[in-house]
Amino acid sequence: MSIPSRSKSKTIFNEEIKQLKKYLYSESNEDAKRPLLYPFFQKLNKEKFKIESDACGADVYIEGQIIVEAKSHYSDWLDGFYQALHYHKKHGLIYSVVVVIAHKFVGIWKVNQLPEYAVILAHTSDAQKAPSTIGKENTRKTAQPGRKEIREAAIYWLEPKDLEGDYFAGEAKSIDYEIFEILNILRNSGVERLQMNTRNFIDQIELLKKYFEHPIDAVHAFYSMVAYWDITSTVSINENSNQICLVGFKGQKNSDQISINPLYFKEFKKFVETRFIFTNEGSGLTVDYYFSRFDEVISRIDPEYVKQHGIFFTDINLSKFALWYAKRAIDAELDEQYIFFDPAGGSGNLISSWRGRLKHKIISELQPDLLRIIERRMKIDPWHIETGFTIIPKTADNEGLNFLDCDAANYLSRLEKELKLKNLSIDKPLAFLLNPPYKSTDEHESAREETNSNYSIHPSILELTGEDAGKERYLAFLGQILNISKLKAQVDGTAESLVLIFTPTSWLIPRPTYVAFRKEWDRHFDYLDGFIITSNEFFKLQGKWPLAFTIWKYNRDETRTNQVSVKNFTHLKRDELKINWSLDEEELFLVLSNGRFDSEKINLGIDRSNIRSTIPFLLDKSGNNHAQPRYNFYRTATIEEKNKKYISGFPQNDPRHVQLKAIYGYCNGDQIGFMDDLTPVRLKQESFNRHSFYPDNIWFRLDLSFIDVNKSKCFCKPPDQKGYCAYDLTSSKSLITWFCITKVINGKYPTWANQSDIWAPDIKPESASYWYALCFAFVLAENRCVVTTFEKDNPVAGAPEVFVDNPLCPANRESFWSTTLDREVSSEHGVAFELVEKIKLLYKTWNLNYCKGQYLRNVGLKEEPYFRYFDYEDYLTPCSGLIQLRKYTEKEGLHDMHQLFAEVQELTKKVREELYRLLVEEFRYFE
Repeated sequence: MSIPSRSKSKTIFNEEIKQLKKYLYSESNEDAKRPLLYPFFQKLNKEKFKIESDACGADVYIEGQIIVEAKSHYSDWLDGFYQALHYHKKHGLIYSVVVVIAHKFVGIWKVNQLPEYAVILAHTSDAQKAPSTIGKENTRKTAQPGRKEIREAAIYWLEPKDLEGDYFAGEAKSIDYEIFEILNILRNSGVERLQMNTRNFIDQIELLKKYFEHPIDAVHAFYSMVAYWDITSTVSINENSNQICLVGFKGQKNSDQISINPLYFKEFKKFVETRFIFTNEGSGLTVDYYFSRFDEVISRIDPEYVKQHGIFFTDINLSKFALWYAKRAIDAELDEQYIFFDPAGGSGNLISSWRGRLKHKIISELQPDLLRIIERRMKIDPWHIETGFTIIPKTADNEGLNFLDCDAANYLSRLEKELKLKNLSIDKPLAFLLNPPYKSTDEHESAREETNSNYSIHPSILELTGEDAGKERYLAFLGQILNISKLKAQVDGTAESLVLIFTPTSWLIPRPTYVAFRKEWDRHFDYLDGFIITSNEFFKLQGKWPLAFTIWKYNRDETRTNQVSVKNFTHLKRDELKINWSLDEEELFLVLSNGRFDSEKINLGIDRSNIRSTIPFLLDKSGNNHAQPRYNFYRTATIEEKNKKYISGFPQNDPRHVQLKAIYGYCNGDQIGFMDDLTPVRLKQESFNRHSFYPDNIWFRLDLSFIDVNKSKCFCKPPDQKGYCAYDLTSSKSLITWFCITKVINGKYPTWANQSDIWAPDIKPESASYWYALCFAFVLAENRCVVTTFEKDNPVAGAPEVFVDNPLCPANRESFWSTTLDREVSSEHGVAFELVEKIKLLYKTWNLNYCKGQYLRNVGLKEEPYFRYFDYEDYLTPCSGLIQLRKYTEKEGLHDMHQLFAEVQELTKKVREELYRLLVEEFRYFE
């Protein structure tokens, strides 16, 4: 990292710092590299700087202030420490600070803060001996506890392991920042302060909490003081009130007033005056950095606040990258042509990061706490003060402004009224620049009210979005932006509103919920450009999904349908955007024009055939033809059922009868379905007659979106939700293809597809037979079919006994596998055939060596969900499910069966890999 010049009001140390860095990183001995130290210490005090014979042999001596002992290796630090102390004993040198420096090591001590043990040892040393000799002798005399005590007494400590790892991930120290801290300490050697820096400042805010009634007040106190909390700062107390303020920069700057209980005045004053905030303009670490990490602070102090607001504060470098991208895409002087407005300011990262590129800015927020943070942030930056900004509403009012709870005309009127107070007007087009909350409002309202995150949405917005889509906060923000832009379009000179927004990609595809809104949006906005990145790479959240930054311009066209193509930057890592954004435009272009930022464009809106459309139609009970619907067996209770002890179809002893609000199945049903954990549930026949008393169909839990591919499963009976039935060869080809796609792409699909629905593959005719053979073989190996019995009179008297057989058992001639799928896999299908033959051999071995065509009882599976709630003995049959046979094999240690299962597993892996190869490479699924 290069170090630019510091402020003209301070002595510039650029070259001297470079020399000091060379010393710290050089592995040469101290004699060879010692001259690298001289420029740095000479600039500290040229008149009192001495070396070698002028310093009685000391490496560096600043008369009356500092003595420096240089060593080659970190392991010699204690030698150097005692050697430095001996210059006072032997030669009478006077100093208040001891510095020992070596390869990747700096230790600094105040002489008046040394452990008594070390002082006595130094004082009683032989004055006739050389300092180098005494250094070694005293080191030998110092036991491990003494070494630790001396080390802990250091006011500054940097050792080699501190520089290992990633600084920005909090794993290591930055040598640039550390050298400026060393400079800061030595320049102010008479001041004693604890440093609050990029690594520990959040911990320090945690310590501040004890002085305040509410944790958020500690956060506000920190951000009130941060810009003034230097090494000279003091606390000014108003004895007639509970107000204090911080006075920094040798009395030249004052913070805002901070309210604190007078009982804590003395303790709070001590806390503040023994610490300081570390910044260095030269290496780019400014006070703004601490504001940029407000998201981490608030997440630590009040995680529920962040959760309910659905806020993911924008990474500062991503913000700057988005600006660079937007300026290239629009090719215009943004700051001259637009008034920028962020109605969801958050921590201010997004709009404050565009420093030097934007002029007047309007910032608003629902949460007054966030508004206060933004205002403080703006006020410490001369650029924002000079170019102008407006916080709406005023933070003095201690209220926020909900962008969504009034109609567009009223909201615009509020903006214009506030601006008029500053003799300003919205006389240019608005550029909406925002990263709105992503959280759905489809949750308990009380939780939102407690955190002041209850975004009420005006009916005029819901008319655009629809009720369901309007629950997504970001879409509601887009709806209000559209309404405001339509009003602006009626005013001369302000018509072409600009929207630059971070959102999930759902509405860009668009998913079915958003189709109507996108149609209206596209009539008014022309899509210009955009990119996607990976969410959890740049935001502190769980889950990995594509996050889009898109750019739109108001331009009404009743016939327009935007095709949203975005640059795919999902491969980018946070560190790759940690560049020097203060470079001029040409230099920045060169830095960002390397291969990291070359990427193909992804058309998010491409029309692909939804895989559900491939499922063949079914006749319902009335003889009408319908697309096969998904089947869920949870329901609401009827009036007749209410207040009955058993309503659901769970076994009698299953606690879910009372634990779950929804009703699952029917207590007296004669059909069976399975919960996800394989607990059987009684059902009744449904309108498409898909239930069966025989093992002549198979069922799948299948989700439509890529984000849910890990949820797919195959059962012998219906799953509790999202169930589809394969009952013949055609339906099997469709559903087993869907199932196999989810299994083979799980964890391997491109991030950009995350919010899309799974589409049907373009299966080449010449590969179709091989593809389906692989699919059928895979489902034979990867299913959750079981054999069990739901006993009679359970959970209610009169409920019939129901036997559940395994439709994917090749040993049963009547099974769905044997009658429908088996003939589709032949010897010409390679690894698919090998897998099927191995499973057939496994069942043959099971029958010949163990069950011998009979039932085995008391097999040790009584605690499995499909047996747990029944009184009969657990059992296995010749056709029990693979998952049942595997558990029994492991329990009993059946070596031949174990070997067969291992071979099945290996062949299943090969089939999975071959399916992936066909899908991605031959069928070009993601292209």
